[in-house]
Amino acid sequence: MDISTIAVQVMSKLVYAALGGIILWPFKVLKTKVEEFTKQMKNVQDELVTQRTNCLTTLQNQGEAQIKLLEKVSTTLTDMHLDQRTLMGKLD
Repeated sequence: MDISTIAVQVMSKLVYAALGGIILWPFKVLKTKVEEFTKQMKNVQDELVTQRTNCLTTLQNQGEAQIKLLEKVSTTLTDMHLDQRTLMGKLD
């Protein structure tokens, strides 16, 4: 083998490697974009889960407070009703 054949083989391998890189480049870019999009979607999902948990916790706390207030209102109204009946002489 002489130098010219070796040079031709080396050049052809370099050309094939360059063509392979050019052909595979869009797939590498696509893979990067898909990974980035997947990561963003995971972050959005985590944020939505956090917001839902916070909302449900807030609603639960407000519900307990509202029940306490309704119990107080009910007791007050019952007491007022009984006092009114006593004043009118219907209970005695």
